[in-house]
Amino acid sequence: MKHYIEIQKVRETDVIVDDTLTLPKNTDAFKPGDIISITEKIDGANSSIYYDSQEDRLRCFSSRNELDFSNQLRGFLPFVQMMDKELFAKYPEYIFFGEWLVKHSVIYDENNYNKWYLFSVYDTKTGQWLPQGFVKEFAEEFGLEYAHELYYGEFVSWEHCISFANAPAYGEQQEGIVIKNQTALEENRGPHILKYVNPSFKETQKRNHRQKLEDPNKIKEKQVAEEYIRMVVTEARVMKMFHKLIDEGIIPEQFSLEDMKMVARNLPRRVYEDCIKEEMEILQKAGEHGGKLCNKVTMEIIKKKLGL
Repeated sequence: MKHYIEIQKVRETDVIVDDTLTLPKNTDAFKPGDIISITEKIDGANSSIYYDSQEDRLRCFSSRNELDFSNQLRGFLPFVQMMDKELFAKYPEYIFFGEWLVKHSVIYDENNYNKWYLFSVYDTKTGQWLPQGFVKEFAEEFGLEYAHELYYGEFVSWEHCISFANAPAYGEQQEGIVIKNQTALEENRGPHILKYVNPSFKETQKRNHRQKLEDPNKIKEKQVAEEYIRMVVTEARVMKMFHKLIDEGIIPEQFSLEDMKMVARNLPRRVYEDCIKEEMEILQKAGEHGGKLCNKVTMEIIKKKLGL
């Protein structure tokens, strides 16, 4: 199965985490005059659909697995089964990516849930992502929801882009924005997709600089490791992965204390995998203590969040 792009957060300059770690600037592909699209970042379940011409049916996936009777992604599988496969049959080489909107951390208006919002299309033959113009036209032609577009035009500045990060269309809250550079996509400059997450939904936090790594007399190795872990194992990240486990049917939507064993068995591992995927540089700073500390901090956060 094809996974969606791991979208980096906007870094206009090198971000100095501490004296030994700097996260490099990642915005060089965005140049004044490039054509960009800005859409609202939707907090739902990442999912995809494609038409299987050999089996003459639509197949659908969560971010990790193909869906079937035992894993329906909180109603997404029956939703797809009700769709007209002929809409997709013209494009058997394309994979259609979208967000199945179910309740996660961001609160939306009730009438926006249980809908699928198309945001990207991938061409399996060329190995390329298609321009947003095609994605939007496909959605409009066949009556599909398209991720709320806040801006389409020339790239002006990052300040201009971020000015759209507080214009929610689906409720009173907005997680952030996704910025796609169409010119960079055509010219194979990257990364051509970046995201900006509003401060209240950030999945990382700044390190406490009152403690200094270079002073071994004041800080033990494990204490320093935990400080790094707490930078990336935050409430936002823990709850994101908690909701993904619900999406996949591993944890029931109607949660009870009896389900805590399943949470403890799966959630810390998923959080750790997400940190590896998105925050490897910081995670490496925790060294050999990273796994155990991730488990500790994850369970500490989820128990507090669930009132346990």
